[in-house]
Amino acid sequence: MTQTIANVTLLVPDYDAGIAFYVDQLGFDLLEDTKLSKTKRWVRVAP
Repeated sequence: MTQTIANVTLLVPDYDAGIAFYVDQLGFDLLEDTKLSKTKRWVRVAP
C-alpha cells in the first residue's frame, strides 16, 4: 500500500510573512486567504 501526505498544518506568527515566503520565495500557489476574525485567517497554499 502506498502512503502519502495530503495536508500539513503549519502555524506562523505572521500571516503575510508566511504567505510571502511560501508564495514568493518557494513558488507555491495561494489557494485561499479567508478572514475568520480580527486576528485569525485561514490560509491555504499548494506547491
